[in-house]
Amino acid sequence: MKSLIQHTVSHLFLAVSLFAVANEDPPTYPGQDRTWQFHDAAGTADTTALWKEDASIVAWATGYQDLQYGSEVDAVRKTPAKALGVAGGGSYDIVCLGRGGQITLTFDSPIRNGEGFDFAVFENSFSDHFLELGYVEVSSDGVHFVRFPNFSYTPSAVGGFGAVNPSQIHGLAGKYKQGYGTPFDLEQLHLAYTAVMEGSDSFDAVYQNSLVANFQHLDLDAIQYLRIIDIPGDGSAVDCEGAVIYDPYPTVGSAGFDLDAVAVLHQQASDGLTQSIDFAAIGHQIFTEGGLELSATASSGLPVNFELLEGPAQLEGAQLSFTGLGSVVVQATQLGDASYAPAVPVTHSFVVADALQHIYLEPIANQLVAVSDVAFYAQSSSGLPVELYIDAGPEAAYVHATDHLFSSGSVTGSVTLRASLPAGAMAGVYYAPAEDVFWDFEIVSSGAPNAARSFAAWQLAHGLAGTAEDDADADGASDFEEYVAGSDPNLASDHPDYRLERSEGSFILVLNFSKRARARVQLMQSTELTAVAEWTQFIPEMLSIEIDPSDESKTQLRFKVPQQGGSVFWKFSFSED
Repeated sequence: MKSLIQHTVSHLFLAVSLFAVANEDPPTYPGQDRTWQFHDAAGTADTTALWKEDASIVAWATGYQDLQYGSEVDAVRKTPAKALGVAGGGSYDIVCLGRGGQITLTFDSPIRNGEGFDFAVFENSFSDHFLELGYVEVSSDGVHFVRFPNFSYTPSAVGGFGAVNPSQIHGLAGKYKQGYGTPFDLEQLHLAYTAVMEGSDSFDAVYQNSLVANFQHLDLDAIQYLRIIDIPGDGSAVDCEGAVIYDPYPTVGSAGFDLDAVAVLHQQASDGLTQSIDFAAIGHQIFTEGGLELSATASSGLPVNFELLEGPAQLEGAQLSFTGLGSVVVQATQLGDASYAPAVPVTHSFVVADALQHIYLEPIANQLVAVSDVAFYAQSSSGLPVELYIDAGPEAAYVHATDHLFSSGSVTGSVTLRASLPAGAMAGVYYAPAEDVFWDFEIVSSGAPNAARSFAAWQLAHGLAGTAEDDADADGASDFEEYVAGSDPNLASDHPDYRLERSEGSFILVLNFSKRARARVQLMQSTELTAVAEWTQFIPEMLSIEIDPSDESKTQLRFKVPQQGGSVFWKFSFSED
């Protein structure tokens, strides 16, 4: 562990010169105004975290180059286009760099050295302490890069899902959880260089020599390139003092830095009128369709050009032809003219596959605190396994990605569950990634008014007895259906709302579900209405989940099923979970 006394002495000169005029609320380290702690996690009183929708953001990274993946990166996470444009703030709208990987971002207009922070880097950590870190370097010419001073006081190795205290690190990307950027001030580079030239020995020789050699090529008002390099976390990387940097290690599948976006706070002004490009997102494509015609417009009325950045395709003008299976990245640009400045490029990526697939996540009731091994149910239309993740919720809430068993922990709160399914092959067919499905529910105490209850407890609350098939109010819906829907079993005018809507090439099924019902919901289909043995489970595509504004425990679900030749019958099957 580093000696805090040695830090205080060695940093005394640098602390005064490096940060004296850097920011209104400067980062701190031993030798300045506090003994050793840096700024804390997002949401605390002492933080520099920048929310992804902050009004100070004026632009985002628009391009990338020199992408080098490290080890332990699944193909589905090699999606650099997702690091361009606005921050998604989620777990999967990222490019994973892998252990020791790197990427260089480019910008429509150069970043300049303004007052305070000049840009911010967004990572996708799911918590305040699972922090995967990266070096940040900038360049004006794309050849000479200058690394920001960085300090790590994490005292020992961190396991694969271990914790890093954000108040013990500074000058490294990934300090804050998803949705919050780590900000950087270009003036710190100038002050660090000045401190070295005036005789400070606060940095180790490797960092100091690199700073001196490259800073002279840097124009702080014309930063065109920003490079992020993953820190493996195994102790092989060091900070600017030569001390070991630790972060979670080992991790697999999405090891290393997961870049969401880079926001610009100060940017060179462009000459000419501003314009923007309208280029709609492109869904995943089926290879046998051959290709598609790209379409985009500029607000200026000037023609939009397209560029194929990567992937198994060929581009002629706006016509994109598929040449194989895999991820394709295309970009729309408009370079401006005598009147208009260049538009910010718009980049989209999609997968060309043999077939598409979708996820069915069975509705989930609100959960009690201190429960464990509660089964959740998710299936795919392809038969490939669905993975479940908690995107938001109490820190102790946990779901196993593949066996779908949930544990709530001891704290109440709101949970957002995500069902995810990457691209994959089944029986010789390559499937594109499925759209993620999200479900919100509450972890509550047993006496909470929105706590889930058994069918028997629901019957008791409504003064009912008998079987699930009974229909107390004679409205045509069984008592169990009313239990699932959250309707009043004693009021005929309040009954489950089943609807069938026709859409182009498909039908839309509508179902009500109460998060107070511990029930499973499956869709069944048959070509024979009365033949019980002919009914089989069908995996519908989930289109939307809407919350009842008057009662957040009630939801309305919309599913899509295909129109088929001949007679096909559908029904929902309910059972107590």
